[in-house]
Amino acid sequence: METTSVARQPMGRIGKWDNLKGFLMIMVVLGHFSNQYAAWSSMMRSISLLIYTFHMPLFIFLAGLFTKKWDQSRPFNWSRPIYFFLLGYILKILIYLVKVFYHQEAIFTPLGDTGIPWYMFAMAAFMILTWLLRKCNPWILMPIWIGAACLAGYADWINSFLNLSRIIVFFPFFYLGYVLDQSQVKAFTDKIWVRLVSPFILALAAWLCFSRIDRLFRYIRLFTGRNPYSTINVPFCGFADRLVFYMIGLVMGAALISLTPSSTIPLLNLSGKRSLQIYFWHRLVLYVLMFSGLVSWFNLSIHLPHWELWIPVFSVLLTFLLTPEIFGKPLDMLRKGVDKVLARLS
Repeated sequence: METTSVARQPMGRIGKWDNLKGFLMIMVVLGHFSNQYAAWSSMMRSISLLIYTFHMPLFIFLAGLFTKKWDQSRPFNWSRPIYFFLLGYILKILIYLVKVFYHQEAIFTPLGDTGIPWYMFAMAAFMILTWLLRKCNPWILMPIWIGAACLAGYADWINSFLNLSRIIVFFPFFYLGYVLDQSQVKAFTDKIWVRLVSPFILALAAWLCFSRIDRLFRYIRLFTGRNPYSTINVPFCGFADRLVFYMIGLVMGAALISLTPSSTIPLLNLSGKRSLQIYFWHRLVLYVLMFSGLVSWFNLSIHLPHWELWIPVFSVLLTFLLTPEIFGKPLDMLRKGVDKVLARLS
């Protein structure tokens, strides 16, 4: 969600990237909140599926895009993956404690995760993998890895254990961002024909998700990246389906980059700069709201007209409420602590 000191920034920040990360962070919050009501509403199912077609592939691509390239003059910095690894475990513990406090079913799985901490562990793995593969020809490695990821879905043991499935499936997006340069991405997505076709791509995706949701919603398990084909409720789901998943992620991502304005959009831009802290805290807030009964009144309003419209509004508000710097202080303290410990050991 955020690359902080590992980011390779041009002279001055470009508003486009922070605007885009802010928008994606709203989509993450909206996706997690709408999933709670997917069983009662086709609109919630449509929103969830549409968001899952692009939000994590594009977020991970941006993380790779802003990661500095490793070469002989820049040795690998272990503080970044260790920081993300510790963040993941701290978030797992906090989620577990919240569930215990509210007498919910709480299972702590030290070597796997189906919830949001997976992103932290995956980011650590992506950095290490990219460093290990830094001397490989990317245009040979990329198709080989994508082919392997498509085949991995046939192995039932490649699942949430060690977050292995998501690491394998999403790594090509991170690696593609790492290989490319910001100027290359911007030059392509700024082309006139890309800008002209992008609205139609997004409109088509939205139309399919809203008009064909009864047929398409079962594919959402494919877009999470954590499920082997045998657990996806799609007949003969396999290699070709995952290949289509990669194509959709790339096309949707390019369209969104193309249409994101470069001029700074104040609150959205700030949310993009602080996306990691929002990602870290938002699920905990949603759990507290659900388990404490504070949103029970909302559950009772499900049968009222247009109740679904409040969920996007709430998602935007929660994203902006978690943007203040104070929510990033504990994360900054952890990052600085990791840096200090490693500096003393070196």
